[in-house]
Amino acid sequence: MGLKEKRIIQAFQKELFPALETEINKAAGFAVPLEISWNTLMEDRFSHLYNDTFPKIFFLPLIEAFKAICVDDMGVELLQAGLKNVVIINENEEHNLDRAITFEEGVLKINHSPVVNADAVDRKTARIISLLEEKLEEFAEGTPEAATTQTESTQEKSEETNKVTIQELYNQSVVLSLEKQEIFGEMVEGLGWSCDMLEGKLTYGDDKVFDIQVLGTYSENEKSWLWSWANTQSGIPEKFLQTALTIKAIGEAYQIEDIITPKKEFSSDPGAYFATFASVLAEDSCFVPLVFKGLTVYVTVSSTEADSKARTVPALICSHFTNAAANYQFPHKYSLYFYLKGKGYEVELPGNNIVAKKGDDQILGIFDLKGRLMKISNSKLTVQA
Repeated sequence: MGLKEKRIIQAFQKELFPALETEINKAAGFAVPLEISWNTLMEDRFSHLYNDTFPKIFFLPLIEAFKAICVDDMGVELLQAGLKNVVIINENEEHNLDRAITFEEGVLKINHSPVVNADAVDRKTARIISLLEEKLEEFAEGTPEAATTQTESTQEKSEETNKVTIQELYNQSVVLSLEKQEIFGEMVEGLGWSCDMLEGKLTYGDDKVFDIQVLGTYSENEKSWLWSWANTQSGIPEKFLQTALTIKAIGEAYQIEDIITPKKEFSSDPGAYFATFASVLAEDSCFVPLVFKGLTVYVTVSSTEADSKARTVPALICSHFTNAAANYQFPHKYSLYFYLKGKGYEVELPGNNIVAKKGDDQILGIFDLKGRLMKISNSKLTVQA
């Protein structure tokens, strides 16, 4: 595998695979242990097709099969108890589905060519469903205790293999956060502000008063960030630390050092970076940096007025994403996936595209081989009588 092919596979892993993995876990109802031999999934002559063929051959059939199996709690429990691992590999360029997809001893193995018969998604899905329906119970070990043990074992494995990084939190949140910041900025443009942290109030002008949560502070003199939950000297009431504590809990769950370290040195202010994902994950309206003589205090804001102005019209959603992609650095396809999910859309990943549907509205995103936006558009679904 040459440098070009390595770069293409690496780009797929970073930009397209996380969203597919999220869909797999959502369909299964738990974090599925995946073992992928990326270095075997290569066919140098057709590396330009990977972004289209990888999902169709290896991931979309898994998603659809797990959806079919997990239509009820019984299916979810049986899959958890009986599926020990999913192995994705290409050992011999196989494309005969009886030989390429197997399920033995609780291991679902997809040993398939990365390019041949890519469009046969339905047949691959049917093969996986048939195997799981036939053999899942055999590998579930039969007892509730065994199922519980298997579930705990699966969760332990998934905790090791499905870590979320701080950059992923940012990339998942950045587009929605930019929308929130833009809306709030228009509301308070040109107005002076005052803040009472002990009362948890931020006031703009004479009468725009907002409830706040205190996230943390950056000291320009010390070049350090201090999370508000660790700032014991300021006497901030705990009820105004709930957003910071929520983010701390997320950091503890994924062992993200920057989030769980009370105080840490940074050569430049990381507050906006932290507040970007904190305000979205905590479902606050936006964040605001407040500057006090060399100290910047980051707060998140709750505003029903701002929330009511969130973009819901598909054309405005597309326009906002286009502007964000043109002016900020983030993985386009990955971030659009989470932006649209946050807007309540059902999102699919056919080939190298994104198709999102909500009611009669549809949004289509088209990307190049590196996951960069080429075109985004919206339309109304046509329903035939």
